[in-house]
Amino acid sequence: MNKDYIQVKESELENIAKDFSIQLTAFFENNKRACIVFLKGDLGSGKTTFTKKLGKILGINETIISPTFILRKDYGKIIHVDGYRFEKEEEGKSLALDKELNDSGKVVLIEWPERFVEAINLKPDFILEFIYLNDEERNISIKTI
Repeated sequence: MNKDYIQVKESELENIAKDFSIQLTAFFENNKRACIVFLKGDLGSGKTTFTKKLGKILGINETIISPTFILRKDYGKIIHVDGYRFEKEEEGKSLALDKELNDSGKVVLIEWPERFVEAINLKPDFILEFIYLNDEERNISIKTI
């Protein structure tokens, strides 16, 4: 199911994350592996903020931070990856995601996937695209692959 959210304010992100968590539940009912989610959008478009809201809904009690400088951060059910700093696609291999991809119940959220996923042959189950409109609003598109 594809869905577009128009002129979303940060206060509305939690409801969108709740809607998306329902899609994740359906995914895990039909699949016995990790769910791969690509988060696309410019810097400051809301990818990490959305991840924080989703983490809260999924019961993550840790503070979720942007993994831009550490590349990968694990939070139990969520693995949060950021490829922004990769200069070559092959650098994505350093993330060592192979084991987790077979782990049912894990959600692998990948920011800047276009920078490395082809090198590790990773295909998304969902693509969320965040479009910055202004300091207060974003458009968000959720696509099921």
